[in-house]
Amino acid sequence: MAGSPLLTAEQKQILDTITEEWALGLAADIAHATVTCFLPTTDKRELLIYRQMRPRTQVVKVQPDLSGRSVRCLEEPLVTRCLRQNLSFRGNREWALGAFTHYSVYPLQDRRGRCFAALGFEGAEEDEVFTQQVLAFLQSLCVYKQQGSGTELFGRMQPGDGLLLVDPDKQIIAANNRARHLFQVLGIKDVIGRRTNDVAINWPLVGMVMATGQAESKEFTAHGLLLRMRVLPVTAAADGGCAVVILQDVTELRQKEEELRLQSMVIKEIHHRVKNNLQTVASILRLQARRARSEEARLVLRDCMRRVDSIAIVHEYLSQQDSGRIDVSKVLKGIYTAVAESMAVPSLQLTTEFYADTAYVSSRQATSIALILNELVQNALEHGFKGRSKGRLQIAFREESERYRLSVLDDGAGLPKDFSFEHGNSLGLKIIKTMAEADLGGSFALERREQGTGALVLIPKENGGERDGK
Repeated sequence: MAGSPLLTAEQKQILDTITEEWALGLAADIAHATVTCFLPTTDKRELLIYRQMRPRTQVVKVQPDLSGRSVRCLEEPLVTRCLRQNLSFRGNREWALGAFTHYSVYPLQDRRGRCFAALGFEGAEEDEVFTQQVLAFLQSLCVYKQQGSGTELFGRMQPGDGLLLVDPDKQIIAANNRARHLFQVLGIKDVIGRRTNDVAINWPLVGMVMATGQAESKEFTAHGLLLRMRVLPVTAAADGGCAVVILQDVTELRQKEEELRLQSMVIKEIHHRVKNNLQTVASILRLQARRARSEEARLVLRDCMRRVDSIAIVHEYLSQQDSGRIDVSKVLKGIYTAVAESMAVPSLQLTTEFYADTAYVSSRQATSIALILNELVQNALEHGFKGRSKGRLQIAFREESERYRLSVLDDGAGLPKDFSFEHGNSLGLKIIKTMAEADLGGSFALERREQGTGALVLIPKENGGERDGK
């Protein structure tokens, strides 16, 4: 395939600016036409389709994106004439047997007026007014580098958006069918020729945008509709020319957003109440433990109380989230702090290390992981350092490619020589094993270290896992 001729730095900059996806896409939407940028090639018999964008506001013929392909000059006579004569041409294109579309081609020029590319507009209905303003808009991008370009204000149109063109005298000179329909709903039949500062319309924002050359937007309510209005200056200069007004009916969208906001508030309140109820249960267990006559009963009630507190911490963080996922690192930090403080022995000089990767998991996973850490830390403090004056405890939660790794290491007394899961009667270890394997689908293992015990829990991610709340 023949290459395109060398372009000057200025021509390359112009080409790169106007063929950005957002710019050429918005131009196609406003013009209601497929916009194609053609370049001549070193082979005089061929043309290069540099970039092509189809409109979202118009039904166009179905065909693949031709960007980057070459075509013969004989297949594009209007484009060939435009490039050679540096003039615009209009005509019809037969894209299927007996089916024609309107086709307009305009030269793309540098500051010296040299034509180095061509822009073709192909649509079911030719609207020269909109096309001319689109050309002015693209040309303005190269001169003024409009602030905010590519942001939401300059985002592409939706199929149901209304489109208006307003001249410097604030007079509406063009409108698409959707805009005409919206005005009929607002009680205005003849929109063409109306001024945006008329009492019936009263859009001072349009005049402000044309005066400043800066795009603006607002939402307003009229006749029961909530409309979002975007006003884009065709030329990004003060008092530079026309303005494009895009109207979007966001009534249902905002209603859905409000419903979701209320649902989120209800869910947060539920988690908050669950947390309060669990804390009440923990308080009752604490009172009962104080009244227990046997040491065994007190220990059982104390363990139950801490387990309830662990679940309450999960719901506390869920009550602060906007989604059903929770940063488990914060939960684990809360669990570790609560257990360490409640079981601190004044005679034990304990050195601790805690690390947790930020990882967002479901509330179900967070609850199970919280209970597991509660049991592991409690076991280490209660059994590993019993009768010792010094100790070291290391806790780490790390995210790997397909799973999470939770480890708790201590340099305490270590496991008994005759220890085994099968014949042990530790309720805490049984809870850990059940949570890790049955609930989380992972694994749990204990190992004897040279000094102390190591606990390792491997937890597979749900649906590949998510990072940073995404």
